[in-house]
Amino acid sequence: MIESEFARFQLLPREKWQKELSAREDLSEVEKQELSRLLEAHETMPDGFMDAERVRARQEAVLASEQRGAQDGQRDHETGDQIGAYQLESRLGEGGFGVVWRARQKEPVVREVALKILKLGMDSVSVLERFQAEQQMLAMMEHPNIAQLIEVGMTGEGRPFFAMELVRGCPLTDFCDARKLGIRDRLKIFVDACLAINHAHQKGAIHRDLKPSNILVVDDPSGPIAKVIDFGISQATKEAEFQFPGPMATRRELLGTPAYMAPEQFSPSKPIDTRADIYSLGAILYELLVGNPPDGRDSPADTSGTRSAFLQERGDLVKPLTMLRRLDREGRAGLARLRDVSETELQRIAGNDLEWIVMKALERDPEDRYATVEGLVSDIRKSQASQPISARPHSRRYIFQKYLRRNRSTVLAGCVIGMALVFAALSGLRQARTSQQAAEIAERARGAEKDMRMRSEAAAGRAELAELHAVRQRERAFRHSYAADMLLAFESHRQQDLRRTSRLLSLYDPDGETQDLRGWEWRYLWEQTRLRTTGEVGKHSERVLSAIFSPDGEGLITFEDHGRIVLRQLRGDRPEILMSRSSTESRLASSGGFLAASPDRTMIVGLHHRSATGDYLIKIWGDPTSGPVRSLNVGSRRPTGVALSPDGHLLSFFVPAEGEARIVEVSSGAVVHTEKMHEGNYSQLDQEGACSFSQDGKLLAVGGGHGRIVILRVPDWTPLPKKPRVTGRVTTLAFSPDGSQLVAGSLFQDPRVSVFDMTGEGEDIRLTGHSGFVSKVSFSPDGGLLASGSGDQNIKLWRTSDWSEVANIQGHRDEVWSVGFSPDGRWLVSSGKDRSVRIWEVENWLKEDAEPLIVEKPFHHLDLAPGGSSALTLRNGAVCFHGDADDVPDFQDKNLSEVFWIAEDLLVCGSRTEAEITVRNLTGGVEKRAELPADVQNSRLCFLGESGILVAVMDIPGSRMVRLNRYAVPSLDLVSSTSLELPEWTRGQLVSHDHRSFSLDATRMVVKHGWDVLAVYDLLTGELVSRVDTGDQAGVQGLCLSPDGETLAYAVRKRPVIEIREVATGRSLARLEGHNLVIRRLDFSPDGERLVSTAIGSGPILIWETTEWEQVASFGPTPGHVSPLAWFLPSGEGLVIREETLGASRCQLRLLRAPSIELITRMEGTD
Repeated sequence: MIESEFARFQLLPREKWQKELSAREDLSEVEKQELSRLLEAHETMPDGFMDAERVRARQEAVLASEQRGAQDGQRDHETGDQIGAYQLESRLGEGGFGVVWRARQKEPVVREVALKILKLGMDSVSVLERFQAEQQMLAMMEHPNIAQLIEVGMTGEGRPFFAMELVRGCPLTDFCDARKLGIRDRLKIFVDACLAINHAHQKGAIHRDLKPSNILVVDDPSGPIAKVIDFGISQATKEAEFQFPGPMATRRELLGTPAYMAPEQFSPSKPIDTRADIYSLGAILYELLVGNPPDGRDSPADTSGTRSAFLQERGDLVKPLTMLRRLDREGRAGLARLRDVSETELQRIAGNDLEWIVMKALERDPEDRYATVEGLVSDIRKSQASQPISARPHSRRYIFQKYLRRNRSTVLAGCVIGMALVFAALSGLRQARTSQQAAEIAERARGAEKDMRMRSEAAAGRAELAELHAVRQRERAFRHSYAADMLLAFESHRQQDLRRTSRLLSLYDPDGETQDLRGWEWRYLWEQTRLRTTGEVGKHSERVLSAIFSPDGEGLITFEDHGRIVLRQLRGDRPEILMSRSSTESRLASSGGFLAASPDRTMIVGLHHRSATGDYLIKIWGDPTSGPVRSLNVGSRRPTGVALSPDGHLLSFFVPAEGEARIVEVSSGAVVHTEKMHEGNYSQLDQEGACSFSQDGKLLAVGGGHGRIVILRVPDWTPLPKKPRVTGRVTTLAFSPDGSQLVAGSLFQDPRVSVFDMTGEGEDIRLTGHSGFVSKVSFSPDGGLLASGSGDQNIKLWRTSDWSEVANIQGHRDEVWSVGFSPDGRWLVSSGKDRSVRIWEVENWLKEDAEPLIVEKPFHHLDLAPGGSSALTLRNGAVCFHGDADDVPDFQDKNLSEVFWIAEDLLVCGSRTEAEITVRNLTGGVEKRAELPADVQNSRLCFLGESGILVAVMDIPGSRMVRLNRYAVPSLDLVSSTSLELPEWTRGQLVSHDHRSFSLDATRMVVKHGWDVLAVYDLLTGELVSRVDTGDQAGVQGLCLSPDGETLAYAVRKRPVIEIREVATGRSLARLEGHNLVIRRLDFSPDGERLVSTAIGSGPILIWETTEWEQVASFGPTPGHVSPLAWFLPSGEGLVIREETLGASRCQLRLLRAPSIELITRMEGTD
């Protein structure tokens, strides 16, 4: 309806159609308004614009031209056509007179280009001139942001073409929106495009069709790169070095994209210069800001049609900020997200300098626009640098705002100074008015300054406390983690899991940043996990499947993953000898059955994979330092479990893929026997299979899958009646040297070592102890020991006389795959999954662990030497020596009351009959003597080995007083003397460790005042320092004062909880829960960093750290023993555990050692 009426009305004069339209009653008011709007817009268009007849005539002319070309026998180009050096690959696009192809240039260089070819039938003079003009334009451009011309030429049909740089990018606005670029990043790309257009202008070219799709952006690693393309409708400026011979467009043609065209481009009568491109750039910048090109209509969504707004007055153009405000909230939010800003920030940016810049570039009159692109770029850069731009009036306020943004800190400082000066001036005026007012103001200022300073100091203090609190929290968390990991490490140690124990210990190796928390328990476990080995042999980048000693015992032969066999000498610096190269394509991995030696070690056999053919070879060496004497090709199926007969004439191996064992004659390579064990098992884990000859060569044992073992007679290959069997896949077999036993190990299911009797007189035995599969067994040369390696990372030594386990060797940190004895039986070599080869001295592991020291009872006094290896007891005044001092004769003096070790060869003694203290050697000879005061009686001694102080406690007759003298040992010089008034019950119990405890230097002492009260005294002043009422009438059980005398640890009979209190304040620091029975004894380490506790019965011995009071270690009592007591040696490196033997009148002393950190550091430095 509207289309037909519009077609009729547009032919009428303006006055006539207005009159007729207003008189029409069959049209609604909405339809009349729409027709009026369309007719008004039509009259502003250039002559012929949107004229259906003329457009149709032009289209028919073009079609007729194409038909003439087709009649002349020409055809349009297709994919794959060759045009000169270019082969067409795909059509990229099509314009009014040209087609653009993606093409591949084949000579002189190979590359992809964009090839523009004149369309078929478009061979008029004007079109050819325009095509040549575009070539000329591109040829003059030398700018990185303009697609470069490569070559021009003619097709075989005479149609011109030119090749140019292929730009793999996307339109400017699409690129920015897809990557959600901010306004600053969009402006950077836009400025690059502007500079390219400026370059074109300097070369005398006006683009005339600038739009986002003609500015492609390439995503380059160095940053986005803008490329200006399509100079197809460009024209030359008057100042250009070249001029076109004719007009670029006829009067009836409208060239360009209306949405981005300057108003003068719509009128053929108006001249066009470089400012038309500036208008187009303003339209593009407008779209970069608000998402649409400029629109003069009221609706922000109207971007269709011919955009009549371009010809309207300047004020009709919608400003960017107005455009944003007309959008609904969802639309604004979407635009803001695409520009990586908030809605408020986007409106602020669009409404400031950039709006002025955009609107100046979009001025209807070219004279009012920027004169050059450089002016547009300059204003954009000034806006980003907070400098005044030329596009807006330079009001004082505007200039000040720009200055303020550029010099914010300077202005702020000036304001502060100015305010300070104003304040000073006002203060001076007030002082001039009245001195009293000035004094009051000054006083208030001082008060305010003081208050501010106090607040500042308080805030700084709070910040410092907060930081200190955070540091303490991190330290606490680290300590809690340490305690938990130490308990896990002790559990791992009990389970013989060396890898986990070592890993937990390594977590707390000092790194220079965190606090070194390694305490006694860490050092003890370090000593327990330290390797009793001569060291690791060489460095291996691959897993070591097997390791055996060379025939002379002076070297090691190793088989690594993928078949690399190497001989390394154990002494000297002789280079290794490569016996066989590796093959990465082979499956020589995860099995220990690829390397073996004959029983007398005169021949070595190893497996090799030939990559070229895929076959496996078994190589045999007589002398490992020279080449193999034989190489037997055994086919493409991987063998395992290789073994040589004692005389070297026969070779046996197992083929898992076939499920059979083969016996081959070495000299000829012929298979003399095949023993089928089961169906084949061809997989990546075909690890089953083992063969072993007896040392007399009369028997061959073969094992495969399903645990089946067959024993064959040599050479008739008849099986023995005995049919041994294990659980799982057989991985290793070994005859004892005398042939009386056959030992087997299996994979995965069964961790036992199976011992089969071959004499018919004994029984088969299963050895338990491993927790993982048994990978290898090996007899010592004399047959007295059997070594077994396991996936549990351990090696066990078994005594064959009674098949008892005599050693568990730890050192590997992953599965052990190989074990073997040296020819003389002194050494054991092992290798495994952890890529290490280790050598162990067998004798070291046969030594029994240190036996506990057994002491017969009764005795009334016990003391240990400083090193812990010797002890002494007193029975009825006589000294009896134990341990390393067991051979020392007993003293002749039988009247000793107390005896303490002060050195390995010196003792300090008290007497039952003489008021004296003596220092004696181990023969009883007196080397130093000190008389006790004459006015005292009933002396009792206590020696503190950590500080070398001897405390003598003596009663003063006729009073409740006791005197405490402190002597330096061994000089016996009196250090201090003080007297204390103590209850009678307390005085009688001072000899017992359970009733009193001293600080490290004996300057403080804690004693029981009755059953439920503890008192701490200063032994220098005789003053009562602290009194603790436990409130438990059952009595205190366990009592200890820290070495510095500042912390008190005790327990009560009522509950098995250790109370920790601060001596100075009596404040409770912690309550330690871990025991289930009544606690018997507590003892601090000499450095005060650890506390050891024991309980009655068979409860564990626990160790606690004394910062967070966390449990860090636990030791179980020896089976058959109860009521342990534990205390630290004076050096702090040893922990003594005394245990009572059940059912016998004796006790035993165990010494657990933990080397010092200094010793550990030295030892690790030498490893």
